[in-house]
Amino acid sequence: MSTWKDVPRAGDVPGYRLFMGEVEKPWLDERQYRLVELSNGLRAVLVHDATADKAAACLALATGSMMDPDDAPGLAHFCEHMISKGSEPYPAENDFLSFISANGGSRNAATGPTYTQYWFSIRPTELAGGLPRLAAFFHAPLFTESLTAREINAVDSEFKRNLQNDGRRVLQITKNLSIHGHPYRKFGTGNYVSLSEAGRREGEQASEEVILKETRKRLVAWWQREYCASRMTLAVIGKETLDELASLAVPHFAKIPNRALEPRPAFKDEPWGREHMGTVIFIQTVKDFYAFDVSFQLPDLREHYETKPASFLAHFFGHEGPGSICAYLKKKGWLTSLSSGPSGSSRSVQFFAVHGRLTLEGYLHYREVLEAVFNYISLLRASPLPVFHFAEVRTMAATRFRFKEKAQPHSYATALAHALAEPYPPEQLLSGAHLYRDWDESLVRQVLDGFVPERVRVTLQAKTHHEDIVRNDVEWVTEKWYGTQYVVQKMEQELLQKLGQPNTNQELYLPTPNPFIPEDLDVEKVDVSEPFKHPLLVKRTELSQLWHKKDDQFWVPKAHVRIDVKSPLAYATARHAMLSRVLVDLVDDALAEVTYNADLAGLCYSVPNQIEGLTVSVSGYNDKIPVLLRIVLEKIRGLQVQPDRLRVVKEEIQREYENFYMSQPSALSESYATWMFMPTIWTPAEKLPELSRISESDIERHRDELLSKVFIEALVNGNLTEDVRRYRKNKVLRWLIINLQKSLGILSLAEECLKARPLLPGEIPRQRSLVLPPGSDVVLRKRHTNPKEINSSLSYYLQFGEVSDVRLRCTLALIAHMMREPCYSILRTEEQLGYVVGSSPWSINGTRGLGIRIQSVRPPWFLESRVDAFLETFGDRVASMSPDEFTRQKEGLIVKKLERAKNLHEETSRFWAHIRSGYYDFLRHEEDASLIRELALPEVVATYDALVRPSTGAKTRKKLSVHLLSQEIRDAPPAQPPADSDIDASPNADAADVSGTAEGAVRPARGHTATLVAEEDPRGEVESAFKAALWCAPTATPVISAAFGGYEHGLARGSGHGASAHATGRGGAADCAAPTSSRL
Repeated sequence: MSTWKDVPRAGDVPGYRLFMGEVEKPWLDERQYRLVELSNGLRAVLVHDATADKAAACLALATGSMMDPDDAPGLAHFCEHMISKGSEPYPAENDFLSFISANGGSRNAATGPTYTQYWFSIRPTELAGGLPRLAAFFHAPLFTESLTAREINAVDSEFKRNLQNDGRRVLQITKNLSIHGHPYRKFGTGNYVSLSEAGRREGEQASEEVILKETRKRLVAWWQREYCASRMTLAVIGKETLDELASLAVPHFAKIPNRALEPRPAFKDEPWGREHMGTVIFIQTVKDFYAFDVSFQLPDLREHYETKPASFLAHFFGHEGPGSICAYLKKKGWLTSLSSGPSGSSRSVQFFAVHGRLTLEGYLHYREVLEAVFNYISLLRASPLPVFHFAEVRTMAATRFRFKEKAQPHSYATALAHALAEPYPPEQLLSGAHLYRDWDESLVRQVLDGFVPERVRVTLQAKTHHEDIVRNDVEWVTEKWYGTQYVVQKMEQELLQKLGQPNTNQELYLPTPNPFIPEDLDVEKVDVSEPFKHPLLVKRTELSQLWHKKDDQFWVPKAHVRIDVKSPLAYATARHAMLSRVLVDLVDDALAEVTYNADLAGLCYSVPNQIEGLTVSVSGYNDKIPVLLRIVLEKIRGLQVQPDRLRVVKEEIQREYENFYMSQPSALSESYATWMFMPTIWTPAEKLPELSRISESDIERHRDELLSKVFIEALVNGNLTEDVRRYRKNKVLRWLIINLQKSLGILSLAEECLKARPLLPGEIPRQRSLVLPPGSDVVLRKRHTNPKEINSSLSYYLQFGEVSDVRLRCTLALIAHMMREPCYSILRTEEQLGYVVGSSPWSINGTRGLGIRIQSVRPPWFLESRVDAFLETFGDRVASMSPDEFTRQKEGLIVKKLERAKNLHEETSRFWAHIRSGYYDFLRHEEDASLIRELALPEVVATYDALVRPSTGAKTRKKLSVHLLSQEIRDAPPAQPPADSDIDASPNADAADVSGTAEGAVRPARGHTATLVAEEDPRGEVESAFKAALWCAPTATPVISAAFGGYEHGLARGSGHGASAHATGRGGAADCAAPTSSRL
């Protein structure tokens, strides 16, 4: 039984209760934990991390959207927006965000059905300033009237952002189709209409002011009724000792009132009545795809956290190996992907769902798909469940917990705060969510007994439903909030009877024992004075080079392998790009059954296509990595394309590419802007015509040609050694040697399987970026494909220069760091331009710049005018910044630059990014941190005035903006002033005319300006000519360091600093290639 001790008041620290037991921890976790309960009922976990380079805190509240008033849907979400913008001790609306951002941190909040969470991360020395600010939200919020008027629009903008989101649309329908009056039905996001309904009841003629005052009144009353200390849980992570953390947290959070509410309110009543089950809901989607959901209500399983019966059943339903639902439906050509498991938070209503993406044939045979699911249910009921199934699940869960690595502090604090609200004993705070302790077959079968046809609810989703699936005389219903069309039909009695019959499908059977379960998990820590900061180049030939690092700080029995297989044929033309994409998708498809067991055993792989070739990644527990890598490489080299699988893969790619243009406007405009700086880019629209012309032999021939000559670059990071205890003498040295030998073996394995000749140095694809000339003011204007998308988007890019210009790179980073909070606070919070508003630095193939993006219902040219105005006022703010504030901003950025990798995956990702960039600048963060500390304010102001501020940078800025217009915008953009000259596209020349390719598509304006209108240039000829007139930045030049060992001489280098190469346009040369992106 848990033991608690009363700790009396000590000075300014109120008394609290202290848990006296030991918390079960992962093997690698050296942090110290303290569980406390404050006098107001708030429970907290304090975490001392002596090595932390970021502190963090999260407060979770057992109140969410299911507690919204019936006449004010979205009020919990609205409260989350309002509460963090001003408190009595810290009244400024932007105080919290400004404080966090300036000190190298971040913050966010989220509202769920039964919870709300607020978190921040920050420089460790500033935790003492962050905690009282967080606590003040809950004991002294302001909820000002002026903010009410603006934040209700922010909630409305967030709602409008998701209007065309199929996931949100489907979820709201499933919620609406519940028992009338059940809290699950509620519209959790809210919008202006739902939140102001109470205010509008004051009368039809009620003014906006009256409506908003009433809305604020309802908000404050709801906050006083639902926000209660006993419903709150808190996690704090810092470098301070546990006593010091208690002194920092307890005084502030003890001020939160306890309103004597139920600490963990739960919703146990089932949301579906008899009329909602045994039904099929046909839903019309925005994007073009076919999908199904088979869902069952679950009983309250919170007390069964040691057995986790629903999660155990998901092991069977979501399996993809031989005998599974997934494998069977894929063989039929009906399925592309499948997932399964319980959903919903523990105190909310819970469901068990099987979700799948279907092919067109699968959609047309959806009844047979349902039969397969219920046949498997019948199989599970009728079959014994050998203990090895639970043993495997339990073993892997225990292994994952034992070797659980650190995460980002804010993510960990959030997980801990939520775990405190679960019914775990204090001892199991860290382990309760992860470990399977007891095998209870009767409980598993009890849950399974609820999976019957009479209690199922099926959704079938499609953009357009066929008449033989849904009769053309049905009356479609329009959902109230999102406007989604749907119809509900009861299952025919014949179908219900079929679904209830015993299984007779011999192709369905339970999984066999998993051969990939790791066996060698021994890791012995070795004293290391300081971990290596970079990998080492340990082998370099004309065919390949290998980067290697032995894990010397995380001490997990894991490794990460990254292998780039570079070939100019991967992306030479739109057809080559399409062939590469189809090839890797077919490899994934062919490996699905074989590799699923590896995935369950903590091993994963990926084979995306890149502009430069293919990337093979394998990671996980180290003892089986060579086995999985060989399976993947041999499949790539020996793939035999099956016509039926090629048809399925092509159908899925076609939908993905067509749906790309239905994406969020802000995401699309960012893509369009990035493409403008890429000498060679084959868009989805350009690749699609090739898809129908691709045959089985085309794929195999492309594979053979692509792999005939390659350059291989590999990184092996982690632990690949045998147990060091086997070596009696010089064990550390032998350990390192064995690890290096195994890494070399990984490279040999790749060379052996691929059987390729080396590329000539000039054939190796290299990354380049286009360069805008000084004084550029370029606008690319496009329209969104979706006629129902009401949002437009602006992507505003300012190109600074080359990444290799260290001083300019650091100045840009500091400007972007200082701008982040004011950009958000002014353009989003104050001016309410939209929900998606942000600024950040960006990098494209060796060039860097500053970007601002906004998604809004307002026209992009208006948004651009507000960005220009902001850049002017922010320039004044920077110029007048005090020395103390300037130093604080620099120190906050340095914290970000010097933040260490928290786990092996993060370290590998950092190394791999430096390798793939071609710079190999592994110590860049340290160099940047040192130089940032030296920067002077006048230098930063001068750079800002030249490259950012519109009024002073007219002749020196290099600006590109993308205007993505909603089809609902019919107003014409404001007229441009008369043109003085066409755009100067070269770095130094006075003129380069690109306006004559397609008359009217390029509209020159004053100076180095151009407006490219996509609607007047359907083939992209003008855009291509515009890009062809630009120049390329030089390719990356390696930064020579100790990482190169003895291989620094004779390295293939870029064209060198100061040299530029002319682009060749849309179908440019391979040495002027674009940045990499998965699944291009």
